[in-house]
Amino acid sequence: MSEFLKYVLYLLKNSIVLVLLAGILAAAVLAVAFFIHKKKYKGQKKFPWGKIFLWLIFFGYILIVIYATMLRWAGFFHREWNLHLFRAWREAWNNFSAKNWANVLLNIAMFGPLGFLLPLLGKKFRKWYLTIPVGFGTSVAIELLQLAMGRGICDVDDLFCNALGAAMGYFAIMAILALFREKGMRAKPFWKFACLLLIPCLAIGSVFAAYGIKEYGNLPEAAAYRVNLNHLQWTVECELPDSAGNVPVYRTQTMTKAECDAFAEEMAALAGQTVDMVSYYQEMAYYNLSRGIMSVYYHDGSYDFGGFDHNVTQWETADRETVVDALKGYPIVVPEAAEFAAEGDGWYSFTCDRYIDGALMLDGTLRVRYGVDDTVRRIENKLVWYEHYEDAAIISPAQAYEKVKAGEFIYAQALKSHASDAVTVTSCTLDYAIDTKGFYQPVYIFEILIPQTGNTGLAMIPAIK
Repeated sequence: MSEFLKYVLYLLKNSIVLVLLAGILAAAVLAVAFFIHKKKYKGQKKFPWGKIFLWLIFFGYILIVIYATMLRWAGFFHREWNLHLFRAWREAWNNFSAKNWANVLLNIAMFGPLGFLLPLLGKKFRKWYLTIPVGFGTSVAIELLQLAMGRGICDVDDLFCNALGAAMGYFAIMAILALFREKGMRAKPFWKFACLLLIPCLAIGSVFAAYGIKEYGNLPEAAAYRVNLNHLQWTVECELPDSAGNVPVYRTQTMTKAECDAFAEEMAALAGQTVDMVSYYQEMAYYNLSRGIMSVYYHDGSYDFGGFDHNVTQWETADRETVVDALKGYPIVVPEAAEFAAEGDGWYSFTCDRYIDGALMLDGTLRVRYGVDDTVRRIENKLVWYEHYEDAAIISPAQAYEKVKAGEFIYAQALKSHASDAVTVTSCTLDYAIDTKGFYQPVYIFEILIPQTGNTGLAMIPAIK
């Protein structure tokens, strides 16, 4: 949750100017209202500070909602919609990143003030069957306007989250009013509204608790919803056994932001560079060097380092030993098992295809750009060591194929939209994919061919039972 809070603070930081302008405008309106009231009643009637202040907050809130949902997309016309309920929740679960969860939780929080303020502005809104539908109706209006104006995404998940936020805001203020036993609230005990507020809070919290206690992480490439592919005629040109055993699961050494920073400083110093600026993204930390760039991925420690090759126009051919010697100035050990290849234009690669060394597995590719001045110009290190964690039971290829036919993969929507209704599964291989906790999980990769056009696509199905 700390990453989520950091992301929220980042958004607030970028909006600080708008907040200050809104505060100045509110103060000006309040001053004018006070001056008019004082002149009209000549001090004989008390100025309604509370009521005016509430209305200012309400209108300021409305302006913020309009900006966040409509004006923030100014200059862009992109008409898109999502009719799959809880798609955003499942995508947030699969990726389990601050950015994805912010999309869900901020949509809930954005309508909380509406449910909170309406009962304070008018007692008729102290009835749930008025306030919650107003929140839902406001969300419907916004989504339809976004669709008509090409601003953002018309999303059914937004309707649910906004209505939930309005309901939570309503339960919160009604609990407060009941706690202080405001007139007309004595028959409605505090615990009733407190429990209604607590239920969604516990439900959301249980999602994060469930992720914390589950053994493996989630796969970002997993499908967020099922696509109906019943109209397709399937042909299989590969063997799909109906039995499966256990396969190894591996784990990488994930890196914290502080560890990424230290590694970037070390690499920069070895190249005679300095780190001038750092930016943190969903999957990686990005560094601007004094001459060049570096990005480090949190899940497996892979990285891209260099950018010192932009002014080089000629490259000489080098052998394996020469490139390996040039890399000795960096914390890189090239294993003997890695297959060497000269790609041209100064690029050389060392590749291992799941090389096993005891309890360790080496997989991926290390690419190096080596210059005529005997210096390393760029390093793209996706060659990662994985440690054996355990052997896990997996589903069979035949079971995975049933999931493909059921449309449980990301490519399914594009497949459904294709004009052809005949598809062929040409291959099924057991591969691995990094999950959100740094585990290297087994997955099935199906290659799907559309014979009519010759187009192909890949379907990934998680293999662990």
